[in-house]
Amino acid sequence: MTNLSFDEAINNLSNDDVKVRKEAIESLVGITDEEAIEPLIKATTDENAQVRFKAAEILGSMGDVAVDRLIEEFTNAEGKDKRFLAFALKETEDEKVIPYFVEATDDDDFGVRKVAVRSLGELQADEELDTIAKCLEDEDWGVKLAAIQALGDLATDDAIDLIKKARKGEDDKDFKKSCNKAIKKAQKRQKAKASGESVVKVIPMSTIKEMEKTNPQKAIKEYERYVEAKQAKDAPYKRLCVLYRKANDYDNEVRVIETAIEVFDGTKKVDYFTKRLAKLK
Repeated sequence: MTNLSFDEAINNLSNDDVKVRKEAIESLVGITDEEAIEPLIKATTDENAQVRFKAAEILGSMGDVAVDRLIEEFTNAEGKDKRFLAFALKETEDEKVIPYFVEATDDDDFGVRKVAVRSLGELQADEELDTIAKCLEDEDWGVKLAAIQALGDLATDDAIDLIKKARKGEDDKDFKKSCNKAIKKAQKRQKAKASGESVVKVIPMSTIKEMEKTNPQKAIKEYERYVEAKQAKDAPYKRLCVLYRKANDYDNEVRVIETAIEVFDGTKKVDYFTKRLAKLK
């Protein structure tokens, strides 16, 4: 992480030197200040891919603060400039973006269509099954695969049937493998739901640990998925305690600790959290 002030970072986003712009965008990781929204939106069109992607990621992490402005910009953007805005919208995980992604499945740019249909799956847009199914006929191979993945995310019987139908009508072995993987994921989700388990998408702990170095706000978001699912791994809870302590966020640290005590009650793992809670009170 760099030591640039907020104002320095914002000003440096328009610097002619790409190294300076990269340093600036890294300095804004974790920012939630509304004043950063417009400069970051502009940065999603930077000539450097790393700057564009990081700007979109930061905007997405801002969630409610930036979502309305992102929607406005997304509806007016075209071509490649729209791709990174689509990614930013997906990262907000806000259901209000669903109608805009539905419309974007007909976008002229294949990259936008790909992100749009994939997002409909991740956002669990069950009512948009027909929209996702339409993308199975897209002229772009990547969009077709994204539609298969989206159907796997929905994990309904109808979605699985559509995957099986698509698999049957395609000879490409890699496509069939993608279909099999999506079906397996969907069936696993169905089984979890049937047993009353919380179905939450999580990424490997090692990946999140590395993420702490470059985007602590995103790391917190990913660790929280483990807590939401009340998974019996103590590492996510411990890392969240550390990150919330660094941010002086007492209320969230206590919340995580109390959830951990509930999850690990009756095991040795609970000792760490009961001792930590006692020190906080």
